[in-house]
Amino acid sequence: MSLAQKPGTLGNLTPVEEQKLQQSWVHILRLCGIEDLDTGTLSSIPDRSDEFRKHLTDKTTEGFNRNFWATVRAEHPDGLVLRFLRARKWDVEKAVIMLISAVDWRKEAKVDSSVVFHGEDVALKESPSVDEKSFIQQYRSGKSFVRGTDKAQRPVYIIRVRLHDPYAQSAESMESYILHNIESLRALVKAPYDEACLIFDMTGFGLKNMDFHVVKFLIQVFESKYPETLGVVLIHNAPFVFWGLWNVIKGWLDPVIASKINFTRSKSDMERFIAPENLQKCYGGEDPWEYEYVEPVPGENDKLKDEEGRERIMEARWNVVRDIVRETVEWARLDVESDEAKAASKKRDQVVDKLHSNYWELDPYVRATTYLRRAGVVNEKHEVDFKGAKGISTKV
Repeated sequence: MSLAQKPGTLGNLTPVEEQKLQQSWVHILRLCGIEDLDTGTLSSIPDRSDEFRKHLTDKTTEGFNRNFWATVRAEHPDGLVLRFLRARKWDVEKAVIMLISAVDWRKEAKVDSSVVFHGEDVALKESPSVDEKSFIQQYRSGKSFVRGTDKAQRPVYIIRVRLHDPYAQSAESMESYILHNIESLRALVKAPYDEACLIFDMTGFGLKNMDFHVVKFLIQVFESKYPETLGVVLIHNAPFVFWGLWNVIKGWLDPVIASKINFTRSKSDMERFIAPENLQKCYGGEDPWEYEYVEPVPGENDKLKDEEGRERIMEARWNVVRDIVRETVEWARLDVESDEAKAASKKRDQVVDKLHSNYWELDPYVRATTYLRRAGVVNEKHEVDFKGAKGISTKV
């Protein structure tokens, strides 16, 4: 099925939107220390680098350059920048501030160096910490998982709220679990179709499950750190006790996120968003699958210890980054409606494809194997099958 592509996404930009993307890149590259940006048409874009650096903890060009490209990971870098532009209604300077703040936060939160790098590998440690034990226990509990896609082909991420005990883990462990799941979802999608369908299954919810810290953290990260990644949010089968809490929660929501929230209760409600074959039987659909955690196995993360191998692939990655920067500067100089700009954009995309391929070669050296890989949702060729874990049918 061909999908309708959202306006303002990769490959579906108006000339004005593409100009905004060019301008954003000029600011980003200046922060990365690229100096050849004050000639021709680029000289008309004021240099706001000193102002932007006020929003960074590491204000060095080397630090921002390293942290920005670490944030890109396997994404098309334009897809990343465009999400922030859409979130700030195409105000370039506000979007750049939001983006660089997210890059800086990511470093401070140790998303790459700890959350993603160690991930579920902590289950294999001889003496895991209390937080590490509770992190992996959340995966074993089945409180959240990916299963299938919605009608817009977005991965469906389900949170079974009744299985959440606010006192079973520290706030830090819960935040790590949330970020690890978001990062795993990022690896499943590709611009321009880079959104997810999020279901809060409120069946059996009671006040004992309510965790205001988690709600606030989810709102914060989806609004300011991973903007434009939620396609739709379904709050399913909410009991009477929830509605008093909802009056508090909805006051915290950004209008954009609030507009994506839908309340569902019946099979027909759910099938407005998810086809019956992709909807689990517990929601009235045809999919009999039930979640069961697939445990990590010894040796699956040996490449995390191979520093020489990691450095070799990282060196190749930086060579590709330099090529992308060169092609980006050339493209940014051109009138977006000119034939030259179209040719430059196509050439640039070809280089970006190399970055994508390089990341998947790098991935086992920088990210511990996830449940999604072990369950067959992602295969060795990095192909995604959102119903890959077909053989699992044990109820939690």
